[in-house]
Amino acid sequence: MTWWTKGPGHAEFLAAQAKRSGFDRVLAVGGDGTISEVANGLWWESEGRLPSLGIVSFGTGCDYVRNFEVGHTPFDHLVHALGESVLSADLVVFQAMGLHGRPISRVCLNVIGAGFDAQVIARYHRQKIPKYGKLPYFLSGIQELFKLSHFRLQGEIDGKDFEAVSLIFVMGLGQYFGGRMMITPWASPQSGRVQLVWNQQISWLDLIRLFPQIYLGRHLKHPKVQTRFARKVKLAAEPPALVEADGELVGLTPLEVEIYPGAFQVAAEKLRVS
Repeated sequence: MTWWTKGPGHAEFLAAQAKRSGFDRVLAVGGDGTISEVANGLWWESEGRLPSLGIVSFGTGCDYVRNFEVGHTPFDHLVHALGESVLSADLVVFQAMGLHGRPISRVCLNVIGAGFDAQVIARYHRQKIPKYGKLPYFLSGIQELFKLSHFRLQGEIDGKDFEAVSLIFVMGLGQYFGGRMMITPWASPQSGRVQLVWNQQISWLDLIRLFPQIYLGRHLKHPKVQTRFARKVKLAAEPPALVEADGELVGLTPLEVEIYPGAFQVAAEKLRVS
């Protein structure tokens, strides 16, 4: 059975319907936002058994699928999405303040970010130019570079106090975001933890120099870039920071994150090794 989405949020509704109907597998055709909506629909629907997820990546970023060996074309993805092999994959369950001022609970498959990356996405959606390809997103990133809004971060990482003054705070189950940026290069959707990446009071010039290094995963060598791994994170920001999950703007800090190891089944034979 094939269902077509009619707008934002509809994929979540359809995925919940598929779970209630008893399907063993649901195929999501689209970008990371569509895949995330399907994952949320499957996870939060209480009726029925959780199906496995097949992915046919067909969007702007398509970063989550890069974690798996499923070929390079939509046809390759379709073959794997219909195949018998499945992998257990970790899931992030998080709570944040929604954009409409009410608390939200969501799941994330790939990357959650607070601060700069979410601001880029917000600007991207405000751009009055055609949203085709990666150029509009890249231009949004360049425009946000000139603002450099630092946030005073406070919270807990696995129960231990955390503080920083940073532009960005990223939590990755997967390695990539923003269309092939290797932001969390040591992350894995089967590790049972997220890789955290943030900076300490970085300058505009430093950020310009770091930008191309992010595509290669070499930014962690910079002395002002910090990283560690965690299973639970609580994060507040002053001023409150925008939050994105799987490339979609979802809300604001404060943010609470917990890892659910092996909670999801993805149609793939093996993880991709970078």
